[in-house]
Amino acid sequence: MEECNFPPYPTDGEVYCNATFDGVQCWNYTLAGTTAFGACPESHPFYYMFNDPKGYSYRKCETNGHWWNNSNAGTHQFTKSNYVPCLSPSTIKQFESDSTHVPIITYIYISGYAVSILLLAIALIIFGKFRQLWCKRVFIHSNLFSSYILDGFVWIAVFTILTVHPQGFSNALPFVGLYTMTCCYGWMLAEGMFLHFCVANAFSNKKNLMMACCIVGWVCPAISTGTYYFAMLVEGERSNINYLPKNMDYIWIILVPIILFQLLNIIFLINIIRILRSKVQRVDNRNSSRYRKIARAILILIPLLGLQNLTMAVKFDSVYYRYFAAVMSSYQGAVVAVLFCFLNKEVLRVMSNRIITWRGLSANFSMGTEKVPMMFNIRRSNGNQIPSPDKLEPDPLL
Repeated sequence: MEECNFPPYPTDGEVYCNATFDGVQCWNYTLAGTTAFGACPESHPFYYMFNDPKGYSYRKCETNGHWWNNSNAGTHQFTKSNYVPCLSPSTIKQFESDSTHVPIITYIYISGYAVSILLLAIALIIFGKFRQLWCKRVFIHSNLFSSYILDGFVWIAVFTILTVHPQGFSNALPFVGLYTMTCCYGWMLAEGMFLHFCVANAFSNKKNLMMACCIVGWVCPAISTGTYYFAMLVEGERSNINYLPKNMDYIWIILVPIILFQLLNIIFLINIIRILRSKVQRVDNRNSSRYRKIARAILILIPLLGLQNLTMAVKFDSVYYRYFAAVMSSYQGAVVAVLFCFLNKEVLRVMSNRIITWRGLSANFSMGTEKVPMMFNIRRSNGNQIPSPDKLEPDPLL
C-alpha cells in the first residue's frame, strides 16, 4: 500500500470516515455528512481518460461514518471515489456510447467462444474416434483445438462474471486467461513450424519436431505468464485493476512473445508459399490453376496461423472496429474447426465410409441376422485398419 502518512484519528468526539487509499490517491479522515475533494488520477493505468484540466474527484462520507458506495460497483475502495468530474465532455460522450454497444459486444464474445468450444469439442471427438486419422499433423491440430477450448472457457467466465456478478470476480482468472491466450498463439506458431518443416523436409526426426511444438505451445506461454505474475508480485503495488501493474511496461512480458510468434508465422507462411509455388509450377503449368491452388493455400493457412489477428494490431477509434475485433477473436476457433475437420477431405472420407458401413449393417439386420457377425467383423477390421505412416501425411495443409 502506498505510504499516505495519515494523522491520528481525530479526538474531538465527532464521527469520521476512516482514512484510506483507493489505489490512486490518499483520502484523509472526513467528517460524517461531508464530502472530501481530491485531484484527478495521474498514476491510473487509464489516466488518459481523465483529461479535463479543471476536473476533480470526491468521496462522500455518510452520516454513519462510512464512505458512500454504490452497491452495484463492487467493494474496492476505488469504487467509492467519484472520478467522473475528471472526464472531459468528449470522454463522457464516449462512455454513453459504450453503454449501448458494450453489452452487445460482450454477448458477441460469449456466443462466439461458445460456438467455437462446441465445434472444437466435436472435432476433437472425431479425431479421437476414428483411428484412421491418427497422425502427427492431427496431434498438432488437437493441441491447438484444446488451447482454443481452454481460452474460450476462461474468457466466457471472465465476461460472464463481470457482467452478471462483478463482486465475485477473481483476480486470478485474468492471469489464467493470459496464459491460455498465449497458448493459442504458441500453438499457432507450432502449426506454422510443423507445416514449414514438413513442406521443406527439414526435419528428419519428427519426434524432435513434435517435442519442439509442445514446448512452444505449452511451456513458453507458462514461462512468459509466470514471469509477468512474478513481476507483479515483486512490484507489490498493483493498480486498482488488480491484474494490471501500475507500470504498464510490464505488459510487454506478455506481448513480446505473442508478437514474436506472429512474426515467425509470417516468415513461415512466406517460405511455405514459395515452396508450394515451385512444386505446383512443376506439376501444373497453367497459370490460372496454379494461382488458384496457391490462393487456396494462403486462405487456409491465414486462420490456422492466426495471421488475421494482425488486423487488430492497429487500434481504430470506431465502434465498428470493436464489433469486428469481437467476431474475429471469438469465432476463430469455429473457423479453424470447420476448415481442418468438418471440411477436411480425409475426415469426410472416413465418416462417409463409417456411414456406408452402418447402412450395410442396418440392411443386413433387416434381411436376417445369420451373416451379421461375419459381415460386422469384416467391415470392422477394414474400417479400423491403421494405415502406414506414409499414407497418413499425404497433404500437410489438410
